[in-house]
Amino acid sequence: MCALSAVSLVIHAPPPSSTPLERYVFSTAAFPSVPSSEILTSFTGNPPPVSDLPEQFRATIARLSTLSSSLSPLPPDCSFNLMMELRDDAGVEPPLGPTTPWIAAEPGLQKQRKTNADPSNEIEAQGRSKMGKDLGGAKATPVRNVESGAFALEMWIEEGQGKFDEYPG
Repeated sequence: MCALSAVSLVIHAPPPSSTPLERYVFSTAAFPSVPSSEILTSFTGNPPPVSDLPEQFRATIARLSTLSSSLSPLPPDCSFNLMMELRDDAGVEPPLGPTTPWIAAEPGLQKQRKTNADPSNEIEAQGRSKMGKDLGGAKATPVRNVESGAFALEMWIEEGQGKFDEYPG
């Protein structure tokens, strides 16, 4: 079973480059990790207050709309994709294969994972050298943290180096 680490909305430059320009990250990495045998077990102590969550999400959307004016402009005809990042739990592999609808992200948007790959395989080595190069961006802007009990959702915007290299100004 895989657990979600983050959901990202990635804005890409128009073809042919399709370089990642912006990445809106909604991180659930701070959520507690619960073994599958304990999923239906209640948390001990006081339940987290949920009454203010709609207001916190509303404030987050308002913050996103005001931050968009402070970001560098995007070129016309951009595209986007929605990425789900999985936690790197030991012994858990992503659900990729010929019969699944999942598509792996571009190498530049993938985190480096520990692997038992053959280091002498030149094609695999080239792919690994590109992994993660577009993560983190050239500029990161914090949006907001939403917290409720043991659950914390962090949000930020990353502007990629390609945005400043290809579309300055």
